[in-house]
Amino acid sequence: MLVTLGTNQAIAANSSHTYTYSPQSVQKVMLKFDDDAATAITTRITVQIGSKTICNGISLFGLSGLTNFQSGFTSSSTDHRVILNFGSHQLSANQNLYVTVDTVVAQNAVDCSAIVDTPGVYNPLKLTEYSDNTFTSEFVYTAISYDSGSNVVDEDNYVCEIRTATESSAPNFISANSWYSMTSIGQYGVSSFGFLLNKNIPETTTFNYSSSAVTNRILVVQAMPKGRQGKAKAIQSQRIAMNTLPASLR
Repeated sequence: MLVTLGTNQAIAANSSHTYTYSPQSVQKVMLKFDDDAATAITTRITVQIGSKTICNGISLFGLSGLTNFQSGFTSSSTDHRVILNFGSHQLSANQNLYVTVDTVVAQNAVDCSAIVDTPGVYNPLKLTEYSDNTFTSEFVYTAISYDSGSNVVDEDNYVCEIRTATESSAPNFISANSWYSMTSIGQYGVSSFGFLLNKNIPETTTFNYSSSAVTNRILVVQAMPKGRQGKAKAIQSQRIAMNTLPASLR
């Protein structure tokens, strides 16, 4: 179900605004910014369910690269739109959805929407941006790389060591950009991002690269543990939805 959390919200320079909603479950969050190019590298997005963070203050630039890669929308210098896919999170009775926009540059019109309450689905995901040159991230599906200042990385001639329990490699960031540019659906910043990893089964993954590289950020999409209560709630919501159908459609 599509819901609106806010439209045309003005946010003053060096401040933040939090959008809230009280759904039964959360699948996607969408944000639209009608401002100048500086917005992309000076604005950060945090998404929480209750006290649990599922998007850790990631730059709008990084999220634009992920959106461009996954959905095909091509942002411009005056029009940034992102869609954050969180799989599906089941909320407990006392939890709310919080979407916080922190900005350095004043925002004149920010829209926030979400897809919520899809019945019968429970596959929680989270998005994490890392600034460390060496780190280990749990249950990784996808990883993209970029520079926090939005510099191009298509000639960033450094390797990134990637290790899981089942495999290891050390691709060059130039190769990562080639994969991103050839795989991306949209055309936003195709020289500014790299595609490092894509897994059907999430694995705990270690990344290691030189601090001399232009690339200084890696954004990962991670699976999250499924709780017993969440599973039960997802099954219940599916059962309720199915009971509204005639027998011929079940």
